[in-house]
This record gives sequence, structure tokens and C-alpha cells, in this order.
Amino acid sequence: MLTLRTSRTRALTSGVGLPLAALTALATVTACGDQKASGAMTVGGAPIAGVHWTVQSVTVDGHTTKSPGGAYVEFVSDERVRGNYGCNHFDARAEVTDDSVDLGKAKRTMMLCEGKGVSAFEDTLARALAEKNTVKAAAGDQGLVLTRANGDTVTLAKQRDAKLVGTKWNVTSLSADGTTGSLPKAAQGRARLVFEKDGHISARLGCNSGRAKATVQGDHITFGPLTSTRMGCIGAAGEVEKTMLDVLKNKVSYDIQGNTLTLKQPDGSDSGIGLTAADG
Repeated sequence: MLTLRTSRTRALTSGVGLPLAALTALATVTACGDQKASGAMTVGGAPIAGVHWTVQSVTVDGHTTKSPGGAYVEFVSDERVRGNYGCNHFDARAEVTDDSVDLGKAKRTMMLCEGKGVSAFEDTLARALAEKNTVKAAAGDQGLVLTRANGDTVTLAKQRDAKLVGTKWNVTSLSADGTTGSLPKAAQGRARLVFEKDGHISARLGCNSGRAKATVQGDHITFGPLTSTRMGCIGAAGEVEKTMLDVLKNKVSYDIQGNTLTLKQPDGSDSGIGLTAADG
């Protein structure tokens, strides 16, 4: 049994990226609908809809573990909750009322996650959220605390979506043929996009660097021809660059959730890239 109460903790806005494993196949999460939650949805009088709730920490048996970054919870609708355990994503059916939230069994991606404590934190958080939990809330404005009947807690903080323009977006995952994988270790930190105020993007592609026009309309971005350096690229960096060039060659759909950005080709090919806002 899990009880939720709101707190007045300050929202974290950390965009710390997670250490990522070699490119691995990832089981695709089955979506339960893409509708956004109504902004009027509340629990105990606290608005919870349309908010990116960053996981700050999990306390189990009196021991508190801080989140390594990247973990979040979103109330998509009164029938669906989605989020990230710190590396892998989850999607769960839920029943949200004005004073409770019942979380059902979650569908979970199967990405191999590197980094000290990341896998252990994922398992701890997943267990805390896995069972059917009744959640209640009291008045508050910045944070939520989920408390189980045995005293275990999950602390959440409200986080605003990062801005598309001006943010340094580090590439952290690649999608192709219906599967998603994290960047190969050798390519981590070598791919990045920055959307500039003048309507262009500057790009680090994994090996080469380039610049292109980027026109944003609604939830789509149309890229012009990319002008880039012409170094020969091999290995992991070359593979990352090839995928990025395929995605950025024309029109993509984009979605920002907290400090994460997803770019996908709108032609049903499932090719895309995932990015995380850098600190500072």
C-alpha cells in the first residue's frame, strides 16, 4: 500500500545524463494512448497532470538512496502513468481519482544500464512502484511524497520542460527497426544538438560537426541540407553519425518531456534519437 502526500520541496531541474551501455536491443513499450492528461487533474487538491515529476530519492527500510538522474513519473491521464526508472522506461495503467492513484503492473523496457548504482536504484524504484498501490495526497505545491504502508517512500519534485531552443541536447539513445538502444560507450559525449535562435541547429554527429536550417512548426521540425566537416568516421562514432544523419535529413516529429527530447521520423519507420539536456 502506497500513500502519496504533497510537500513544499523545491523542484530539481538537474539534467544530469546517465552513463550508458553498449548499444543493446530494447523491448518496445506498448503505448496505452498518447493523450495528455487534463491540467485540472488533481490528487488531494494538488495538480498532478501535465507535470514532469522528477524522482529525487527512494527510502527503503530506513535507508535513503538519491536518484542518479533521469528517473521520473508522469500522470498522462486518469488511466495511465508513465516514466523512467533511471535508465529504462515504464508504462502502466492507473486509476486516478481526486484522492487516490492505483498503479497497475508496468510494461518495462529492457535496456542494459551501466553506471555505479544505476541498476540497483532502478530495481529499488521499480519495486516501490510495481504493486497496485493506493495513493493519497495532501495540499502542497512543489513536491510529492509516495509513502507505502511499511514506511518506504519515493520523493518526487516538479520539473518544467526544458526549452528546445538554446539548450545543449546530448544524444543518449538511438532507435531503429522498432528497437532502441543506448549509445556505445566509445561514442558517449560525442553527439549533440543545439537549436539556435536564428533558426539553425549546430550538430556534433559523433565524428563530424555540422550546421543546418531547422524550421519548427507545431510538433514537427524540418531540417535543411546539413553542411558538415568530412572526416572519415569508423567504429561506434561512425555508426552513431550514420543514424543521426538518417534522422536529420528531412522532417521529424519532436517531443520534450522534462529534460528529455525525442526526435522521430514521422514515416512509421521508428527511426529516431533520444537526447538529454546538459547541465548549465
